[in-house]
Amino acid sequence: MAERLTLVSRGMQAAMAAVVVAGVLTDNLTWVPAAAASLAVSEVPSILRRDLRIVLPVGLNLWLVLALFLHVIGGVSGFYDNLPGWDHITHAMSSSLIAALGFVTVAALDKYVDSMYLPTPFLAFFIVMFTMAMGVSWELMEYVMDEITGSNMQYSLSDTMVDLLFDSFAGFIVAGVGMYYLRHVSRDRVVDSLQLDEAKDRVAAAVKRSKERTKGK
Repeated sequence: MAERLTLVSRGMQAAMAAVVVAGVLTDNLTWVPAAAASLAVSEVPSILRRDLRIVLPVGLNLWLVLALFLHVIGGVSGFYDNLPGWDHITHAMSSSLIAALGFVTVAALDKYVDSMYLPTPFLAFFIVMFTMAMGVSWELMEYVMDEITGSNMQYSLSDTMVDLLFDSFAGFIVAGVGMYYLRHVSRDRVVDSLQLDEAKDRVAAAVKRSKERTKGK
């Protein structure tokens, strides 16, 4: 199953790379920067695994690539303009991904920072608030881009509010799934699956080498 999911992820990455190549060859550069940036972000899990030995779950990796893929394909194919609800679907996908990454990050901090203890209900509350805050930040970015470049990323106030509602729904869903998961699987097991102990050692070693080189100069 893991190999199949990885193959699906690679297929979507290949499609985004094809968008970049096709855009450059046809001199249609509208979505080339977004596709190139999305492709670069989709490689972050591989870089983390190679350099820090941090292993994101295959499902989370697929989730990341799928969210980026839907955004790029929606722009290139015109789905954002011609397919009702596409914008809201991509918002929900992106927000749920942000919520999941926030959950993993806070769970890791809860384990490794001795002075921190987060009860499960507060963790769920944090996930919802974090997701909504990121959604508001995104809408503000769209507004600023529209004002500066004359683009039309925000169609209307109603569209913006519906986007934020979908962001909120995604945060609540991930928070609920996270609470259910933590009741059946210990936090240590969740964090240990990411192999963060080895990553900590590698980061500490890199920082030590950097300090030694600085002193040597």
